[in-house]
Amino acid sequence: MTGSSCPALFDADRVVVVAGNGPSLARLTPGRVLASDAVVRTNNFFFEPECYLGLRVDLAVMSGDPRVAPFMFETLWRHGRDYDIGAWTGRNPRVVAAGRRRFARQFRPFAYRDAHVERMVEQICARYGRKPTTGTLAVIAAHGAGARRIVMAGFDLHSGARRYIYAPGRNYRALMAASLSQPGPEPHLHDPSLDIEILTALAARDDLSLGVACESSVLRAHLPAAPVRSGPAFQRQLRQAPADWVGRVGAYPISMLRLFRRLRSVTRA
Repeated sequence: MTGSSCPALFDADRVVVVAGNGPSLARLTPGRVLASDAVVRTNNFFFEPECYLGLRVDLAVMSGDPRVAPFMFETLWRHGRDYDIGAWTGRNPRVVAAGRRRFARQFRPFAYRDAHVERMVEQICARYGRKPTTGTLAVIAAHGAGARRIVMAGFDLHSGARRYIYAPGRNYRALMAASLSQPGPEPHLHDPSLDIEILTALAARDDLSLGVACESSVLRAHLPAAPVRSGPAFQRQLRQAPADWVGRVGAYPISMLRLFRRLRSVTRA
């Protein structure tokens, strides 16, 4: 979708922190992220054991397997109400349909800044035959929502032995076993080079300043460090996070989806 009937979500002068769920989220360089910044989160952020960026979420970008999406949104609805979610978006129509069941009021259409960005993303994805990670989609969405100054935090592109800042629960591990079985990105879905190419192309535009909040992030070799600024930082605090996705959405138990996944893996073997 190019453009949107929604008004711009972010003021041009406000710094927007786009946060993934990588372990480097706990190693932010002081001064590169401030409590006054707008916050964009991705997918299962509500599993984090500490609030690294507070409880205000100006925009959540939701993606991933549409069959798992109903359980993700239901978990956020039941156990993530301590977060103040201003808006959310998604690009997959089935994921959007699942999210609107609980969060219809906060939904805003996914939009690119302009047709050039949309074509660039489509061309790179076609060349690699893969999709961007949700974190890269979140940068695109923030840019499309008006952001001109973006700081990326918790972006590790699954490069380390530990994939997420949180520990996946039993249902999560069972449904995402193929993704969690080995370090690195899911080769049938993602390629880090694709994400890096999109992000560096965005950083080269004259309407976006894109920087990295953590020196140890894998992206630091490709993008500049975000500037250090003065001002109050987010206060990290422990929270009672859900341990796993909920076991049921309406009459649909997650155990049935787990059974379908096992049967499919057997028939493919």
